[in-house]
Amino acid sequence: MPGRLAFGVELRRRRQLAHLSLTKFGELVHYSKGHLSKIESGGKTVHPVLARQCDAVLNAGGELAALAMDAANLDTPTEPPETTGPDTGSWSMSLDSDGTVRVAPGAGPDVRAAFGMNLAATRHPVDPDTMLAVFGARYVQVRSLGQLVSAAFTLPMLIAETHTLRAIASSAPAESSADLWLLAARFAEYVGWMSQESGNDQHAMFWTRMAVRMAAHAGDESLRPYALFRRADMTMYADDPHQTIGLAQQAQADTAATARVRGLAAQREAQGYALLGDHDACLRALDRSAVLLDEAGQAPGVAPVLGIWTTPDATAMARGWCLFDLGRPAEAAALLESGIAGFADGASRSRARFAVRTALAQATADEMDRACEIVEWLADDLRQIDSATIRHDVRLLNREFRRRAGQQPRVRELLPVLADLLRGPAVDPGWPED
Repeated sequence: MPGRLAFGVELRRRRQLAHLSLTKFGELVHYSKGHLSKIESGGKTVHPVLARQCDAVLNAGGELAALAMDAANLDTPTEPPETTGPDTGSWSMSLDSDGTVRVAPGAGPDVRAAFGMNLAATRHPVDPDTMLAVFGARYVQVRSLGQLVSAAFTLPMLIAETHTLRAIASSAPAESSADLWLLAARFAEYVGWMSQESGNDQHAMFWTRMAVRMAAHAGDESLRPYALFRRADMTMYADDPHQTIGLAQQAQADTAATARVRGLAAQREAQGYALLGDHDACLRALDRSAVLLDEAGQAPGVAPVLGIWTTPDATAMARGWCLFDLGRPAEAAALLESGIAGFADGASRSRARFAVRTALAQATADEMDRACEIVEWLADDLRQIDSATIRHDVRLLNREFRRRAGQQPRVRELLPVLADLLRGPAVDPGWPED
């Protein structure tokens, strides 16, 4: 293929200009001479991770990484149609016997007959301050629960509580409903994140857009740029750097964006540049993110904060994340290793996200004993949280393990563990036998 050949020709040209033999170059990127020879001749497709390593070793400034990118346009996450009002009308939710949650806009006659209660039309008013206290505590609890278990377990209760809070906000007096709408928006936003973690980006977009409308109804437009940041997160995990950078820049340019949202968006922009192999642009965005997040941390705000909240040093961890995508796995591993020990015991989902990337960086740097230690340590947590986004890095880690399995028994023994993690856990509905 022309694209394959173009990369191979350019790789050979740059390697020879650097006076590196195939054997020596293979030692630097931890690949065999034969594998690299096939890539240079156009007989084998280069993996993006290897392309970025080659780019870094040869100081290609992102040009090799760009040549290796798939030219096909990646699909943009589909956005649901616009609707008016904060509550987006009605939706129905059903639970299958295996625990699967199904949510759809609107409700058929049979659903309305089964759930005929109209919460918004109740004759018994509730005290807004009491509801804020109760649901505020619930919000903290469900976010903590989401760190420990699969999104499949959290979504039913989250959706039900979002609906209940939406109905309470609709029936509250106008002068006291704004805070209820804002809290309902935070619930909806978290439903969006759990939907993404369950592997359903379309539902994630639906709930994020709902959160934007609820917050706007209460006079808070800051969730609008945050929704752009969330979309950038989805495109990052889809390995689409151009969309990631564009969406992150839109979020930062939105006049409603808080310092925190702009700081988070700058991190995604940096990660997009890292995927492109643009070292300088990546570091500039990371530096900008650090300044903005520091500014946000000094300003009074509502707790818990939007976005990441359990990562001890989010700036350092983001830098380590980017260093891996910039083709510098050893540097990435050193920085990430210093951070993963700082996570609290209850932050399983966040810790696993960065620990898997640490294992990936160690494996790519050919530090397989440490990579194996991390996989053995993490396996139970990964099964319990069942994260679709973390599986992105587990797939890359599985690839590194598979290509070394022939020479290293410990690596070979862990391949079934990684294969199991890639499938996700099988949920037992727990029904009694007939």
